[in-house]
Amino acid sequence: MYGFIVNPYSGNGKALKKWTMIEMILQEQDIAYQVVISHKKDDVSIFIEQIKNTLENIKAVVVLGGDGTLHEVVNHLAGTSLPFKVIPTGSGNDFARSRGISKNVRKELESLLTSEKQWSDLMKIGNRYCLTVIGLGFDGMVAKVTNEMKLKRWFGRLSYVLSVLKVLHSYKPSTLKVTLNENQKVVENVWLIAVANHPYYGGGMKICPEASSEDGKLDVCIVHGLSKLKLLLLFPRVFNGSHVAKDGVEYHQVDSIKVDSDEPLFIHGDGEMIGKTPAQISIQRQGCYILS
Repeated sequence: MYGFIVNPYSGNGKALKKWTMIEMILQEQDIAYQVVISHKKDDVSIFIEQIKNTLENIKAVVVLGGDGTLHEVVNHLAGTSLPFKVIPTGSGNDFARSRGISKNVRKELESLLTSEKQWSDLMKIGNRYCLTVIGLGFDGMVAKVTNEMKLKRWFGRLSYVLSVLKVLHSYKPSTLKVTLNENQKVVENVWLIAVANHPYYGGGMKICPEASSEDGKLDVCIVHGLSKLKLLLLFPRVFNGSHVAKDGVEYHQVDSIKVDSDEPLFIHGDGEMIGKTPAQISIQRQGCYILS
C-alpha cells in the first residue's frame, strides 16, 4: 500500500489534476493506496502519524506538491525507515530538479513501483529538518516576501526573481560572526549565507553547485562585500552556478555552521520561514529514505 499526500494549492491546482490521473492508474492496476488532500499542515501531520503506526503495510509516502510540502513531510519521516517520493507540482520544485525527477506522471509512477529506497542526508536547524537549502539574510527576506506574494501561484518560479528585485531596493547587508566547524571569523557586509544539501533553490538557482545529499557535508555559500550594483550583476550567474568563482563569494564544505548577528535575520528552509538568527546548522547523515 502507498500513502499519497496531495497539496490542492500546489501549482495552482495542478496537483489535484495529476491526482485524478494517478488514482485512475492505481485503480486500473489494482494498487492499494490511502490518500489525504492536505488543506492545512495538520492534515499532513495526522496522516503520516497514522501511517507510521502501520509501517508493515506502507511501502512509501508519495507527495504531490512542492518543496514546502516536502519540508513538512520529511520532518515527520526523519529517522524512520519509511521512504518518500515526490511527483512535483510546486512553483519551485528544487528537490525534484536536483534529483532529476520529472513531471511525467506515468514515468514517476513506474519509478515508484520499481525503485529501491536509498539514504539521503538532512540538514538540522533547531528542531527542524531541511532537504534542500537553508538561507539567511537577504535570502530569508526574499523567501518571506515571496511567500506573502498573493500571485505566487500564478508567477511560479518568476515570483522569486521579482522578490529579489523588490528586496534589493531597501535591504542592507550585515556584519556576522560565522563559525565553520570550529573556526570562527567575523564577516562584514554579508548579503546572504546559503547552506545546502542539494544544489538548487528559488526555482532553479544553482546556489551551491557542488552540494550533494550523500556526502555527509554541508555546502556553504557566503556572499559579502559587494555593492548593490555588483550583486545585481552577479545574480544571473546563480542560475548556472558560475557565481562561486567570482569576487565576493566564499564557498565551503563543512560539518556544521553557526551564525550570530547583532540584529535578527530571517531564515528560510526549503523556502519555508523557519526562524531568525542566531542559528546553528548541522548535517544529519543518512537522515531519511527516499525513492527517486
